[in-house]
Amino acid sequence: MNIKINTAVLENFKLAKMPFLERSSTSFRYDKFTENLDLLSTAFYSRQIAAVTGAPGSGKTSLIFYAVNELEPSEFRVASVELSNPNKKALYRNIASKLGLKPYFNADDAKNQIINFFNEENAQGKFNCLIIDEAHSLSIPMFDEIRSLYDEGGNFSLVLSGLPSLNKILNLSVNVPLKQRISLFLECQGLSLNETRDYIIDELDKAQAKNQIFDEKCYPLTYTLTGGSIRKVNQLCYSSMLEAFKEKKALITEDMLKTVHDRMSY
Repeated sequence: MNIKINTAVLENFKLAKMPFLERSSTSFRYDKFTENLDLLSTAFYSRQIAAVTGAPGSGKTSLIFYAVNELEPSEFRVASVELSNPNKKALYRNIASKLGLKPYFNADDAKNQIINFFNEENAQGKFNCLIIDEAHSLSIPMFDEIRSLYDEGGNFSLVLSGLPSLNKILNLSVNVPLKQRISLFLECQGLSLNETRDYIIDELDKAQAKNQIFDEKCYPLTYTLTGGSIRKVNQLCYSSMLEAFKEKKALITEDMLKTVHDRMSY
């Protein structure tokens, strides 16, 4: 965003920082998120597999971010991999690279390189955590590769994150060996009506808002238009602030929200 416009918007609403754009150092706590965070955190302290699923914008990435953020860096090494439909070679070479290794060219060699690295880290008292994002895009052979890596790879934890279709894929009979090794199945959900209001207010509080920025009728409308998806709430609220700025208004109304929503395709 143009810094001059950014400054002007902040001045228009009398804010210290722009809300709805950046993930803060402290999470917004709501019931389902807190429950999932407490459960997911256990996966980083012992050898196990967790599956995190949810619709786009439901907070999967944020959940994992805040769980990892609570770990002591000197005791844990976390590698996050995001590949769409990778083959065996791409998977292992990417994992090795994210672990800070110079990947071996051959897929099996890269796999053994990762396993040896995990064993060396364990011997030094460091626990490794592997996060595979977009796991719903993995092919059937890749699910079996992940099972094989987990079985052979010593003491490390594994988090599979993806869309709800990941659960359907794991339910296939061919994937039963991997599913039987998963100890945590976590589903990320959108905000409720009241949580949507609380989230918006929390964002404005962090931005040190001194005046009311959203008309009270905007909160239930925001929930209706976004379904409680945090990503969509952020996009709608931020874009509505720009719309109000362009109209030289300091209070966002229902009509502004509707106008902005009609132009958005998320």
